Amino acid sequence: MKNMPPGAPQDPAFPGEPGIETLARPPFVAEHDTTRWLFALNRKGIRPGLVRVRGLLDDLGNPERDMTTLVVAGTNGKGSTTRMLARLLQDAGLKVACYTSPHLLRVYERLSIDDAPIDPEAFHAMVERLRPSVDRHQASWFESLTATSIALAAEAKVDVLCCETGLGGRLDASNALPAAATLLTGVSLDHQHILGDSLEDIAAEKLGLLKDGVPFFTSVTGELKSQAFAAAVNAGAPAHFLDELTRIVDDGETWTLTTRDNVYAGLPQLDSAPMRRNAALALMTLEELDARGVLPMPEDPAASLAGLFLPGRFQTVLKGPDWIFDTAHNAEALAGVLDAFLSRPCHGRRFVLFGGMADKDPGDGPAARLARVDSVVCAPVALPRSRNHDELESLMDRWGLAGENGAVVHDDLDVALTDLADRVRPDDAVLVTGSCFMAADVLWRLGVRDLEETRTVRDAADVLNRREWERS
Repeated sequence: MKNMPPGAPQDPAFPGEPGIETLARPPFVAEHDTTRWLFALNRKGIRPGLVRVRGLLDDLGNPERDMTTLVVAGTNGKGSTTRMLARLLQDAGLKVACYTSPHLLRVYERLSIDDAPIDPEAFHAMVERLRPSVDRHQASWFESLTATSIALAAEAKVDVLCCETGLGGRLDASNALPAAATLLTGVSLDHQHILGDSLEDIAAEKLGLLKDGVPFFTSVTGELKSQAFAAAVNAGAPAHFLDELTRIVDDGETWTLTTRDNVYAGLPQLDSAPMRRNAALALMTLEELDARGVLPMPEDPAASLAGLFLPGRFQTVLKGPDWIFDTAHNAEALAGVLDAFLSRPCHGRRFVLFGGMADKDPGDGPAARLARVDSVVCAPVALPRSRNHDELESLMDRWGLAGENGAVVHDDLDVALTDLADRVRPDDAVLVTGSCFMAADVLWRLGVRDLEETRTVRDAADVLNRREWERS
């Protein structure tokens, strides 16, 4: 793991998480004294290592030892895979905690029990209980949040905790958990300033999660497979590779997963090929754990996957016109979501509302894909880390999207929303993407105050006609 240079996310000018800027606008401010204190720990930056989180867990009496835990790592797809595992296990009759990051609107979203966000008051009480330990161990924001979530899951007496890692793996707080299985969705370039400049370096950090005797499941392909296999052998972790043990067939309306022992037919499409691979990885994992007598498989996996709530993962929030939100922020993820958007049926025009962080390089893959949509609209997110107007213009120029008929870059996201609201028709589609913070900012300005509200798709005309962003 690399030393982080000036300008990296731990720099006070570029906080790694929202919530600590006193002049920020919602949803990037904490609304409660306890969460304000928790977010203020961000000022200590990203501090890899397991000593502090283990100290917190020791002070709590090591509640992690009484839970079956699945740990999911990967550059992209780890959050959705974690949620898939949680839903499958819940439908198998277990009480399940799901811990993911980052959140979009409120920090409580990161921990759910049986698909319901943790009660805010319970969250506040647990953070206050942990404050003396956090001060004593000088724990970071993510370490403190991880320990809080583990303690709340144990207090709820869950049967299993499905846990998404933070940035890496080897020195991530989640590596303090005694996992029953480790999953790796894939590896691509992201967070190079922390994890390393090459795919091999990044993979090595994530493969540092492997433990002796703990089964390892992965969908990595190509040259990284040999690295993953060698790491599994050295760790003594039985390895299971998705492309060797399964076959995925797209049936049109549905898809079929064939494993060594079963055929899972009629699975819902889930909008993209990467998302189907994530679901296949989750199913392959639970099939093996079921055979080992560790965790059960639900009777109807297709129904479980059809009932998934995946906020910010190609999520349709409004209809007529459709507004789709995706948190993609790196080259691989953006290519995937733009491919899904372009292949999605649309009777009208396709618009993309784009914004991202200055410390994230989205690569050049989006260029040709964005050239195929009808209009690209850009605007900064209300965070210091965001690409500003000039940086967005420079990116559009690099992608060949500048000029009279190219992308429109606004100084303010409110102006961008007004521009879109004035132009879109009911048969159009809008994709909001580029960062989890972009998705969060737009959701808030459209009047969403709780992610639970987005379980029901709302009529776009009702939302756009209110123009709440112009009154905020």
